[in-house]
Amino acid sequence: MGRMISQLVLPFHLLLMLGVSLASLNDHRYNIGDEVPLFVNKVGPLNNPSETYQYYDLPFCQPGELLPEKESLGEVLNGDRLTNTLYQLKFGAEKDGVVLCHKKLDQNDVSKFRAAIIKDYYYQMYFDDLPFWGFVGKIEDELWTLDGKGPKYFLFKHVQFDVLYNGNQVIEIHALSDPSNVVDITEDIDLNITFTYNVRWNETSIPFKNRMARYSRALAKPVNHQIHWFSIINSIVISVLLMTFFAVSMMQRLKNDLRK
Repeated sequence: MGRMISQLVLPFHLLLMLGVSLASLNDHRYNIGDEVPLFVNKVGPLNNPSETYQYYDLPFCQPGELLPEKESLGEVLNGDRLTNTLYQLKFGAEKDGVVLCHKKLDQNDVSKFRAAIIKDYYYQMYFDDLPFWGFVGKIEDELWTLDGKGPKYFLFKHVQFDVLYNGNQVIEIHALSDPSNVVDITEDIDLNITFTYNVRWNETSIPFKNRMARYSRALAKPVNHQIHWFSIINSIVISVLLMTFFAVSMMQRLKNDLRK
């Protein structure tokens, strides 16, 4: 489970993401204490990037009212489902042990989380238009358990957001789960869980214009798991067809305008 975040990034998905996440140098400036936009996006198994679901398909803490963001073409093709969240990150404001929610999980909820952990599910969020990833939980086999019985399944109940900033702009973010701050969900039993989070801010010299460079570098690295080429080709074909349709429609409109 201790994989680097970059292993979760797929080249084609990155190409789409880069097209919608670029911001000009004059954008995305904050004062201390300003709330920085944070959205949850999707979940899915690490070994099948074409299989994704809405973040709240798993019984995570959620707001009373879900407010989906309007999506661009690139986000639609990328399977994005940006939605509001209870997490609140304010520029430059560090937090410790903030309670996200107290949640009662019934046996069905526990089963959903356990199934996700078995399939090595990750989640994706967006912070100031920057994507970042984390895992839902971890598995410990009999070699690692105290009683020698296994495997056992653990749900992460605490996350730390590490944010890098330069001046008044966000440069990078990571979500780090505490492997010791977990709850055992091996058995189908009702559980009361308190989900918490920390926020850390650290200054960096990386300029805002280079903040997408690490994603570009990931494009050049070999991916350590199987890529589903059919899904990629299918998405490319859909993109080409949509662009062709748009171009034909624009040409038709121009012809009609010229005739008038």
